Amino acid sequence: MTNLTGIQIFKYLPGAKKTENANCKKCGCPTCMAFALKLAQKKVEIEACPFAPQELIDIFSEYSKIQQNTVIYGKNVQIGGETVMLRHERTFINKTSFVIKLLSNDKEFDKKLEKISSWQLERVTEIFKIDGIYLEDNGGDIDKCVEKIAQKGLGLIINTTNYKDEYDKFNPIVENSLSKNANNIVTASNVEEFDEKVSNILKQNKKLVLNLDIENKSTKELIEELTKMRRLAIINRDENFAHPFMVKLFNCKNSFEAAAKGAFLICRYASLIVFDELNEALISTLATLRQGIYTDPQKPLQVEAKVYEICEPNENAFVVLTTNFALTYFAVANELESLSIPMYLIIAPADGMSVLTAWSADKFNVDIAVKAIKNANLADKVKHKQIIIPGLLADMKDELQEAIDDWEIVVGTKDVVDMQDFIKELEVSRK
Repeated sequence: MTNLTGIQIFKYLPGAKKTENANCKKCGCPTCMAFALKLAQKKVEIEACPFAPQELIDIFSEYSKIQQNTVIYGKNVQIGGETVMLRHERTFINKTSFVIKLLSNDKEFDKKLEKISSWQLERVTEIFKIDGIYLEDNGGDIDKCVEKIAQKGLGLIINTTNYKDEYDKFNPIVENSLSKNANNIVTASNVEEFDEKVSNILKQNKKLVLNLDIENKSTKELIEELTKMRRLAIINRDENFAHPFMVKLFNCKNSFEAAAKGAFLICRYASLIVFDELNEALISTLATLRQGIYTDPQKPLQVEAKVYEICEPNENAFVVLTTNFALTYFAVANELESLSIPMYLIIAPADGMSVLTAWSADKFNVDIAVKAIKNANLADKVKHKQIIIPGLLADMKDELQEAIDDWEIVVGTKDVVDMQDFIKELEVSRK
C-alpha cells in the first residue's frame, strides 16, 4: 500500500461529499481539504475529525503501520527504517551496515580486532569504518571478547546459546538466544519460513532482525527472496517483515564472487552484511558503491566553494577552475596532486552539480565563474596569469575572457584522466 495523499483522504470527508458536517472546523482546520492535507503530512491525528468514516479510519490505520523498524545496535549503528522500494522514489535512509566475523577462541583475536577497528576509508567528504563484530561463541573467554569489542566502540552481534543479561548494556543483536531486551535474529531460508517463525516470535519480542540463510542459494534466488521480503514490508506493510534484513556473506569462492554478491545485496536490500574476514579491497569497493546508493538524490554531495592549495603553490603555480560537485573535486584534485606540481584549485559554487549539468542548469555561468575567480584573489600570487577551465566549457571561453581581460583563459581537457598530460605540456610551453 502506497502513501496516502491529501486528495485521496479528502474524498472520504464530509467536505468532498458535501454533507451537513462539511468544513465544520471542529478538527481545528478551516476546511476538510486543509485537514486532509495536514493528515497526509502527519501534522494532525485522524481522531481530530469527529465525522471521519470508519472506512477512512481503517485505511489510515493500515497506512500508518511502520514499514520497516529501525534497529539500533552498539552505540549508535542504525539499520532498517526504509520507506521505499526504489531509491529514486525518495531516498534510502540507513546505509547497509558492514560487520566482520570473529571467533571467541581465535588466538589472533586481539590482533584482528585492532585491525578491524582501525580500518577506515575517506572518500568524497565521508569517512567509512567497520560498524561491528559478529562474535561467534566457540569457546574461549566470551565475556572478555565482548568487553574488548565494546572498548573499541564497535557494534556487537553475538552468536551464543548462553546469552547473559549483562550483555544488554552493549545493545547487541543476538543469535540463537531469544532475549527480551536485545535485538534478536530470526533465521530462515525463504519468505514462507520467515512468515511462520516471526508470527510466533513477535508475541514475545518485536525487536527483530531477519537473517536470510543463503546456503545453496544462487545470487538470483537470493535477490528474489530479498525483493519479496522488501515488497511485503514496504508495499504490503506486513508486520512480519517490518524488520531489517541481514545476510552472512561467508564461503565465497573468491573476492570477485564476494564483490558481486555484496554489490547486489547493497542495492537489493540487505540492511546488514556479515563478512567472514576483513578484506580491505573488497570493503573499500563496496563502501564506494554504498555511498552512491545511499546518497540522497535530491542533495548532491558537494565540497566547500573556495580556493584549495595543492603541493604548496608559489608564483609559478597553475590555476584550475571547476565546480563544487564532490566527485568532480576529488577526481580533479587527485589527478593534480599526483603531478607534484604547485596548483591553486578554484572551486566555484554550483549547487553540487557536475560541470556540464551545472552549465545546462545555469548554475555555473560566466558571472559565477568571474565572481569565483575574483574572490580567489590570486592575481598577485601567481606570475603566469592563466586559468584553466574544464574542456566541456569551451564555448564559455570568449565571453569569460572578455569579462576578465587581465587573465588568460585556457581551455583544459574534457576528461579528468587527460589532465596530467595537458598540464605537463602547458608547463613545457611556459619555459
